[in-house]
Amino acid sequence: MKKYLLSLAIPALALFMGSCSKDTEGTTWITYYPQINISGGIYMNWEAGVPFQDPGVTVIMNEEDVTDKMEMNTDMDMSNPKAGFYTINYGFTTPDGIVASGTRFVAVVPADAPLAGYYSTSNASTINGKAFVGSRFIPVSLEAVDGGYEVSDLLGGYYEYVQGYGNRYALSAVVNVDASGAVTLVTEHPICPGWATTAMGGFGPGSYDAATKTFHWNVKYPSTPYEIYITKL
Repeated sequence: MKKYLLSLAIPALALFMGSCSKDTEGTTWITYYPQINISGGIYMNWEAGVPFQDPGVTVIMNEEDVTDKMEMNTDMDMSNPKAGFYTINYGFTTPDGIVASGTRFVAVVPADAPLAGYYSTSNASTINGKAFVGSRFIPVSLEAVDGGYEVSDLLGGYYEYVQGYGNRYALSAVVNVDASGAVTLVTEHPICPGWATTAMGGFGPGSYDAATKTFHWNVKYPSTPYEIYITKL
């Protein structure tokens, strides 16, 4: 009886091993996870018309540099970038289908609109008199438009980034900056799309310091006071 059972077990084991080899053909038993390292700033400002030079990206997998197998895509004309805001996407896929990705954000600034570009909300910014930035990086963008510059968020990214609500809770508006650095609001009734019925309660005073490339303004939304400082990258 024992010999009979053993003879049944051996073909079954062979069948199991054979099916495993077919199912796992082309895969590895050890999975390595790639890591994309973006050199320079994740957010960058660049002059329009000047060929873009990427500060560099490396992909490391199992302590091996596999950057030459990385894929990159962007809508920006790298040799002659036009004014606007762009993303550069980097991607790498392992033989096992593991995907690693990274993104760089580039503001291409025209010569006749030098204040356009990416800014960072500084630690001096407050809500109700209390600082809210901490050690995190909070991007705010200025885009040149008719009448001045469109600010992506007059609230310095408080709801969009600090609270994590997303860009529907950013208070965008157009501001004008005169020769003396005074900043005035052009948009009459800025509204966060996430709170469509809530209008801004007030704006000002606002100023721009050319030496430090820093904007400063006070805003109420709707009645909560914010004091915002953003500095160009």
